[in-house]
Amino acid sequence: MLFDPNFIARLIPALLEGAEVTVELAVLTFLICLVWGLPVALMQAMRGPVAWIAGSYVQIVRNTPLLIQMYLIYFGLSMVGVPLSGFASGLLALCLQNGGYVAEIYRGGLQAVSARQYEAGRALGMRPWTLYTSVILPQMVARVIPPLTNQAISITKDTSQVAAIAVMDVMKISQVWVESSANTYDVFLGVALIYLTLTTIVSLVGRFAEQRLAFAA
Repeated sequence: MLFDPNFIARLIPALLEGAEVTVELAVLTFLICLVWGLPVALMQAMRGPVAWIAGSYVQIVRNTPLLIQMYLIYFGLSMVGVPLSGFASGLLALCLQNGGYVAEIYRGGLQAVSARQYEAGRALGMRPWTLYTSVILPQMVARVIPPLTNQAISITKDTSQVAAIAVMDVMKISQVWVESSANTYDVFLGVALIYLTLTTIVSLVGRFAEQRLAFAA
């Protein structure tokens, strides 16, 4: 029987408990990537070995599956005597991969700023730090809000993969309930609604930020 009211009444609290872990992972990953992606993007704009190292990092994390990265961190670090919890391993893998994507978003935003802005700042005698913080980065921020919103949505959905390393997020809890009840339809429909709600909230927040920045500009 689809939509068994009694079953759903017992399922919802469990899924919401898992959703707390999902939200925590998604928020932490996004905030860390916002910070981590900027120096990587700036390193890519440099020349020499620094740019090569940053570029190699971005290519490696973007072109290998997130699940493989999680396994390498979770099992690999344990093998060398540095065990991490499933939550910490999942968070690290999410940050490493999405940090590469955020760095590329920042790099695109920096390249979108007119070269004349750089030239004007240098002509006025601005130091590089002042030029970037006062002129370049404020213009870049308005350009990167839409792609950052899309990345935040991707991060929210990608957190589902931490279930593979025994993190009790909404996906792992749903798997436990399916195994114990065999009610696959109701369980995964509930999970889909939770992810849809979370990503809708992220989208609305992104649109609000974009409108505020456009209004301020």
